[in-house]
Amino acid sequence: MMSSLSGPMSESHHKFVISTKASLPPLSEHDVIRNRLMERLDESVNSKLTLISAPAGFGKTTLASHWIHLRHVRAAWVSLDEGDNQFLRFWGYLIESVGRCHSSFDQVTSRELLASPGTSMETLMSFILNELSQISTPVVIVLDDYHVITDAAVHDSLAFLLQHLPSMSRLMILSRTLPPLPLSRWRVRKQLLQIEASELRFTMDEIEALQEKSSEQTLLTEDLILLEQKTEGWVAGLILAFLSIDDREDVSSFLSTFSGSHHFVFDYLMEEVLLRQSEELQSFLLQTSILDRMNAPLAEAVSGHLNASEMFHILEKSHMFLIPLDDTRTWFRYHHLFSDMLNNRLTTKSSADAREELHRRAYVWYEENGLIIEAIEHMMQAGDHDKAAECMEQHLSEIMKNGHESALKNWLQKLPLQRLICQPDLFYYRAGSMALSGHVEETQNLLERTLELVNHDESLFPAEKRNELEMRVGLYRASIAFYQGDIDTFIELLDTHREGLQRFATIVKVVNLGEALLHRGPIGFGGRLKKMAYLASKVSESPERRAAVQYALQGHGFVFLADLHYESNRVNEARAILEEAIGVQGASQNLGVLTPGVILLSKIQQAQGDWEAAVTTLEQAIKYTQSVNSPHWQQLLEARLIRLQLLQGTTAGALIWAERRHLHVTDRTSISREYENLTLVRLLMSVNETEDALSLLKNLETDAWQADRLGSQIEIQLLLALACHDLKRPVQAVQSLEKALFLAESEGYVRIFLDEGSRLFELLTSYVTQCSDPVPNEASFAYAKVLLALYEGTGIHAPIDKDSRETSNVTLTNREQQILQLIAAGRSNEDIAKQLFLSQGTIKRYTHNLYQKLEVKSRVQAVARAQELNLL
Repeated sequence: MMSSLSGPMSESHHKFVISTKASLPPLSEHDVIRNRLMERLDESVNSKLTLISAPAGFGKTTLASHWIHLRHVRAAWVSLDEGDNQFLRFWGYLIESVGRCHSSFDQVTSRELLASPGTSMETLMSFILNELSQISTPVVIVLDDYHVITDAAVHDSLAFLLQHLPSMSRLMILSRTLPPLPLSRWRVRKQLLQIEASELRFTMDEIEALQEKSSEQTLLTEDLILLEQKTEGWVAGLILAFLSIDDREDVSSFLSTFSGSHHFVFDYLMEEVLLRQSEELQSFLLQTSILDRMNAPLAEAVSGHLNASEMFHILEKSHMFLIPLDDTRTWFRYHHLFSDMLNNRLTTKSSADAREELHRRAYVWYEENGLIIEAIEHMMQAGDHDKAAECMEQHLSEIMKNGHESALKNWLQKLPLQRLICQPDLFYYRAGSMALSGHVEETQNLLERTLELVNHDESLFPAEKRNELEMRVGLYRASIAFYQGDIDTFIELLDTHREGLQRFATIVKVVNLGEALLHRGPIGFGGRLKKMAYLASKVSESPERRAAVQYALQGHGFVFLADLHYESNRVNEARAILEEAIGVQGASQNLGVLTPGVILLSKIQQAQGDWEAAVTTLEQAIKYTQSVNSPHWQQLLEARLIRLQLLQGTTAGALIWAERRHLHVTDRTSISREYENLTLVRLLMSVNETEDALSLLKNLETDAWQADRLGSQIEIQLLLALACHDLKRPVQAVQSLEKALFLAESEGYVRIFLDEGSRLFELLTSYVTQCSDPVPNEASFAYAKVLLALYEGTGIHAPIDKDSRETSNVTLTNREQQILQLIAAGRSNEDIAKQLFLSQGTIKRYTHNLYQKLEVKSRVQAVARAQELNLL
């Protein structure tokens, strides 16, 4: 029923969300209120995390829902299943649920989450946490059946959420197993309340209360004691026992033979319970057991029975493991153990054809009611691959947008190749997603098998379609060659398939769209400048090839080439190329091009001494990303702006930024957030928390090495050298510096050194002047001398020594001192003019005089020199 689909998410999301998954289970008159455990849960107000963990059938869900209902707790409830084992889907449902408690939360966060599938986990979590922090009343987020989650990304994101959870939010996890989260950390901090099976076992008083609600018979005290011993307080076993003894005269005799472990007891009692029902009810139970959740129309469509509502009433009244999923008792599910038993029995009692027919009926109903994910799942289980493939292709964009990529990939693996290639969008999605996830060999194998199949069986496609397929496969092979760094094959395939490139440009997905520094990721071969230069030389061989490659790189080619020139210290050439890239039509709509372009432009402006322009460039870009609601790119631009502020000697804004973006040394590092983490390293060093910076750098060093990112390795080694130098560890400082020099020399890196400014100049100078003869590493030593020569003319000098500072006679007027303080705070000339009620021209004259007195040429040099002279 379409009325069951509701909530604050977007309209396109409605067709893919079952609202009962984000609904709190209702109270039942048959349930026993367990006051001792309710009081335990009352203690959870003092804990970030409450964990209720026990095997199936111990009443975890019932206990938590009772507490929420009876204590009037504001809760965001998510009932998880195996389909939620994917990052976007998991968080989509969690956001849906929180949005039911606080509608303003969902309207912002869900849009950020679902519209940014390439965004890093930390970025998404940062925005979710920001939204949670705006909630002013306590809320408990409940994750039921968390044991179904095995995705490491989900576990990591949840740990990140816990680490930074706002004071008004708490998390409750219900699971059959202990989740792979840092539980010991929260236990030590007294932020974990844990309830296990030993506490969930029913006491004698609770067993008596349960008997009154579950059975018409009254058991003797000794029978209840025996039952408690046999079941060990396992509520599922107790309920099954009570169902089994109804209408029995030999209760004591029956209970005396009742033995075995929970699983054996369960199997035995299920047989007893099921076989004692009417034939009609048994048939209904078995046929509807294929459904994860159901309402009356769905159950009737699948089973053929026209009295599903009456069946639900009978099952619920007899407490036969039917669980309502909403307050209106419209949607239900069977207890997981009960469902497993029914499924097993259905398999043994019916043919494969009969089971497939049940799934076929289910998918017809789901499709008619707009529940596409459930429809496709049942199509696959029905073996109707043709129908499933058509439905997947028809709804491909919605499936991906709403976080069901994991399910989609699983379905595509099960589709026969001959069926898959008949749905082009699905085939190209599978090939592209495999390649982008790093499964290059598997992708190559898929493409080769496809070509063999098409050439072997010409009846599959008419000649025109076969030619189109060959072109598109050729372009995918070009994409793979690029990722492998095989430039000659990449160029050859592009030359061969230029017609296909014009028709199917988006097929060539050679760009890592989540990477801000293009030369460090796959697009730049991990930062190997010589390979980048070789590609540039091949591109320049003909205008047609240049156009083809730029077309294939989807607008990133100019930024790619500008990066190469910049790192090689050809700054003016880099700027000319970059301005062409940013100025092309449509660049502002492609933030994957615009953002790295803006970051690079600000570096060029900094290198040319125009610091104000660099700041303005970044601020304007940040405003634009805010206006188009693009948090991933906004955060990268903010990190670059923070780097400029740190170079200018101001840390206040950076400290606020780090807290707002939830950046901490103790967090797990990742390549996706490397740029922000390296910015955090610079902040830590600026505020003399260098030991923490060193610890973070060690983790980042491992990440960069594992990802084979040469450019990142060089920057990290330089920062390690500076950190060790600050900590008076000269041996380690020299070792890291030599590593950086060795890696950079072979590829010709220059700007990565020059941009570090005077502190690195001092370290390089010390290294060259104090190296003993013979030189330990001749190549590194020689390259250090080359770099020092290149520092000349940049205006960068080594810091003034202590004696020079003490004898300095630089004096400033009160007005010059005011302006210097504002410059150090990162204020623009326009802001300074407004604050001091002066014209911008007057501020420029004061600034010029300051530069002359301090013998510098830029703002950052002025701030650094003023600090050396104790003028700030």
